[in-house]
Amino acid sequence: MVLVIFVYGNFVLLNPVIKPLKAGLAQVGSVVVRGRGVVMDPANTGDTLGEWCALAGCLVVGLVVATVWGVLDRRRVHYRRALRALFEVARVGLAVELLAYGLAKAIPVQMGYMTQPAHQLSLAGDLGLKDTLWTFMGASDPYSIATGLAELTAGVLLLWRRTVPAGSVLAAVVMAQVFLLNLCYDVPVKILSGTLLLTALAIAIPFYPNVIRALTNTPPLPPRQLWPAPGPARIRTGATILGFVAVVANTALLGALFIIAIVDIHTPKSNLDGVWQAVSFTVDGTPATISAHDTDPWSNVAITDRTDYQSFVSQAPDGMTTMWALEVREGKLLIRQRLSDSPTEIRYRWNGDQTLILSGTLGEHTIEGQFQRRVMQREQSGFRLVQPIHDPSLPPS
Repeated sequence: MVLVIFVYGNFVLLNPVIKPLKAGLAQVGSVVVRGRGVVMDPANTGDTLGEWCALAGCLVVGLVVATVWGVLDRRRVHYRRALRALFEVARVGLAVELLAYGLAKAIPVQMGYMTQPAHQLSLAGDLGLKDTLWTFMGASDPYSIATGLAELTAGVLLLWRRTVPAGSVLAAVVMAQVFLLNLCYDVPVKILSGTLLLTALAIAIPFYPNVIRALTNTPPLPPRQLWPAPGPARIRTGATILGFVAVVANTALLGALFIIAIVDIHTPKSNLDGVWQAVSFTVDGTPATISAHDTDPWSNVAITDRTDYQSFVSQAPDGMTTMWALEVREGKLLIRQRLSDSPTEIRYRWNGDQTLILSGTLGEHTIEGQFQRRVMQREQSGFRLVQPIHDPSLPPS
């Protein structure tokens, strides 16, 4: 049940069926654990209280069903065919998830948006744990691609029975790393990554004697034969073909969507897009100082104007940043701190090709600033095999 709700529940086409089932299980789990119901957050599925209650509900209902089934069917000697069916369901579900997340890193789109201007001004000490991890991953496309290829390889190996042992071991290693990162950096997909890790370990269990002997360089055992598959051979063949086509089609669709997304992430819509540094800034007509006004001057602004995302980030002289929702119109920027707020209108114009002038009323004050494009240090950094010699006259970094 955990596999269906938290692995297959991540498949978009199955959401209409699994989502209400998850909500029901969440109420069961919440009543058992907390003594009352729980409110499900429809906009957030990442490790919320409702998600944890759904996990508890899966365990409670699964235990009850297994107990009743065992009592009613107590004369059955074994459940080998049912276990084989569960094994195949777990194998395909894990493979699809690994292929999806692997593609999102091999085509560096999952953390790629961290390279946009909106995320360039925050001080490292002001970043939360998740944003620190996402910034670290998004800063290096080669590393993101390498981790994605590891996940993709594990997913592909899980699709063929002869390579399932290798795929399950690699998947367990990959997902252990992902789960540890999610846990230590407070990424809100701990339940999903933990479920995928346990699924990989469960798939590897039938092969563990062979794996241990291979790792310890001891004489191998005969190839492990899985339990007999349920159903007639014709139905099994049809299900295999249908499943393979579905996995390939789903992966190809995701790949196409990720390619479109990576183009959108890195393609500015206008010259406004970028990080801008103030060369002058006035509040109510007088040059701004750090604490002379209720309205902090903007020492830097970052405008993200991309097909997939628009935002405006202002930075005060103390380094604190404020994120604003942005709507770009001809000659003006409409910004708001909360989506429910009325927009603040900031007019923009150009002084030559390099200077951006922003003006408007912020709070009760009239502001105007001249900004020039700022080149960020990260843009000048890249992959190097040979490092430059440190200047001895500079302090150590």
